[in-house]
Amino acid sequence: MRTKFIRTSSTLLTLSIALCAIPALADDNVKITSPADGGKVKSSEPVNIIYDITPGPGGDHAHIYVNDKEAGILRKLKSSFSLDPLPAGTHSVCVKVVNRGHAPIGQESCIKVISG
Repeated sequence: MRTKFIRTSSTLLTLSIALCAIPALADDNVKITSPADGGKVKSSEPVNIIYDITPGPGGDHAHIYVNDKEAGILRKLKSSFSLDPLPAGTHSVCVKVVNRGHAPIGQESCIKVISG
């Protein structure tokens, strides 16, 4: 009985670790339409992000992130958001669908922009 419990616990732990390690995939229902991935933006000007979201089950709204730091909350499903000017260099911009508790549900889209 103890051996069966240990095997079952070990299997569940391994499965949990494997599931946590799966990265979020880009979702066709979350689109950043502008700027283009790899696009160039001026470091002296705000960056206008145009997006279109169709949230999946449990999705309520979205958050926008720059370099893994939250930059704003997106309440509209199709609109634009103005980011503060970005310093020179390459930056990651992500839109992530979240639930009412503001926890990501796995739907996201990310682009890289080059500021200069």
